[in-house]
Amino acid sequence: MLLLLLSAGTVARGESGGVGAPPLKAEAAASPAAARSRADDPLPGDGLQRVVWEGEEMAAPLRIVCYHASAEHATAACRQAASRIRELNAVFSDYQEDSEVRRLCETAGRRLAVPVSPDLWELLSLSLEISRQSGGAFDVTLGPLIRLWRRARTLRELPPAWRFEEARRAVGFDKLRLDADGRTVELTAPGMRLDFGAIAKGYAVDAALQVLRENGVPRALVDLGGDIGLGDPPPGREGWIVAVAPPEPDRPPSLFTCLRNCGTATSGDRYRFVIIEGVRYSHILDPKTGLGITTPREVMVIAPTGAAADAWATAISVLGPEAGLPLIDALADTAALILQSEDGKTAVYRSRRWPALAGESRVPAAEATP
Repeated sequence: MLLLLLSAGTVARGESGGVGAPPLKAEAAASPAAARSRADDPLPGDGLQRVVWEGEEMAAPLRIVCYHASAEHATAACRQAASRIRELNAVFSDYQEDSEVRRLCETAGRRLAVPVSPDLWELLSLSLEISRQSGGAFDVTLGPLIRLWRRARTLRELPPAWRFEEARRAVGFDKLRLDADGRTVELTAPGMRLDFGAIAKGYAVDAALQVLRENGVPRALVDLGGDIGLGDPPPGREGWIVAVAPPEPDRPPSLFTCLRNCGTATSGDRYRFVIIEGVRYSHILDPKTGLGITTPREVMVIAPTGAAADAWATAISVLGPEAGLPLIDALADTAALILQSEDGKTAVYRSRRWPALAGESRVPAAEATP
């Protein structure tokens, strides 16, 4: 989990969830009318006003913080950014029966090359790229196994082996066939179901930031359920201060990052796990086993985009430090931090670029807050 320090004494908290899934906890109503914004007095010296927009999109809390000379203009830009996220949910949601992804999944195994929207094409192309780079640790075709595992977590019992085998036959990024010339997608195996829960919010954050930039609001931050996109920093600051929560839920953060013009995301199971027959399983699936991973760890990734940070946070959660950090080191402008439970203690692993990209510091929150 990331703790975003937005103003003195104010901390916005976010935890990632599936696209269009029921909220992890009660939040404000999801309708556009439920969104609210407020503007602070202009900052001395530069005349910029700090505007905070809050609402709910993709079944997750949305918080936008931005700076502009006109609070009215900034609020209108935030409204457009929220509308863009809502538009993307209609593309990627696994819960909306009429979403573009659901319609695509209905064609699985029917030998149909289906034309798709630019957004779905872009996200599928990026997903395939990261699947190949991660050796399948990130895979948007996990839908059948994710549905099976959700049921297992609810019932607190493992499904029978034959159910796993049935689901596995419909899983594998090699079963996706993309044709760039026609911008078409074919799901080659019957029963395939795509799940963008580990990348869509990051993509939506990027899209919202782009809307704000196009409206002349580059000093902005978008936090969608813990996936965070950062634009130009607040006035007089080098970056936005984002705290890394410790693995222990009741402890305050002591590690802070200073970020700008990038995306960041966390993946972890401190609250979302199940114990079955004495084994602790995460909600995060290992594609190789079809089961939740069993090593408790929290992963934070910094990347050029929110979508990349979102996807790689999940991949590194599956791979762990030994296999995962070399992959992160091979990517430009990307870094990862892993907090992993080992023999009752927390082991900390950092990728090679983490110190440079994170601007990491250990300071009291009151001193770090923008």
